[in-house]
Amino acid sequence: MSALPTTPFDHPQVTRPCPLCESLPRRTLYQRDGWNIVRCDKCSMVFLDGQMNYETQRDDHDWIDDYEKETARRTQKHPLVLALSKVVKKTRPETNQRLLAQTTRWKRFGKLIDFGCGDGSFLARAAQQFDVFGIELSPRLAERARQKIGAAKIHEGPLTEVANNEFPAGSFDVVTQFGYIEHEWQPFAGLAAAYRLLKHGGVTILKTPNFASWNRSVMGLDWCGFHIPAHCNYFTPATLAAMLSRAGLEPLPRPFADSLPTSDSLWIAARKPDYPCAFLETPLTGKEIKAAPTT
Repeated sequence: MSALPTTPFDHPQVTRPCPLCESLPRRTLYQRDGWNIVRCDKCSMVFLDGQMNYETQRDDHDWIDDYEKETARRTQKHPLVLALSKVVKKTRPETNQRLLAQTTRWKRFGKLIDFGCGDGSFLARAAQQFDVFGIELSPRLAERARQKIGAAKIHEGPLTEVANNEFPAGSFDVVTQFGYIEHEWQPFAGLAAAYRLLKHGGVTILKTPNFASWNRSVMGLDWCGFHIPAHCNYFTPATLAAMLSRAGLEPLPRPFADSLPTSDSLWIAARKPDYPCAFLETPLTGKEIKAAPTT
């Protein structure tokens, strides 16, 4: 059964096709603040129904503001859970060091671009080993990133537009996507942009909320991975691997520790094949679209 389109004041009245297979039949899993989180009947992709353009994301849902609102909501509703989470976080490796470790597992040097680079903290750390660049939609975060690594390194604007228009194809060894794809209303286009920018043999590394985590099953709508409407895609290892494959990328073996459902974070890496792809397959129709030029 198809879910009825919801109409929050800041986005058009549309029923969003599944971002993985483009089909319309879906089942509503959760509802909050006028938004429906749905699961596709055909491929099991979980996503936020409706639609939002880049301008609305930038002007009305800047991540700085949305994150603060969500943190305040959780603090009020689950203060003990949030406090415990902060204690556990202190026992883990520093965030940017962990992101760099995940990156250098696959590539140790070369040219790197970070999709959704935020305030540039990761890029500042990665600059020790890579020639770094970043793309960021939020003007406030982009300005913070420029202050950390230089104005020429940070490109501000809608990610897929910037990636496809401001950088030559096949120019990067690494594309990092740490907390980007869950925000992207056109995630397949985002992965296609990563494919285009990568050299053959290049790698993209992603981190996104893990909808298959045990904690999500326990917490339900109060799960830490739900940021509504900032997060519009909720991947499992299977659905993210499927989307990567359809974008022409080869998912790489996942280390055992990263594949456990005990983590709220889903880590996955994929490489652009050494051989040129003749086409990329669109999710539903299988129609051929122009692939990245060979390099």
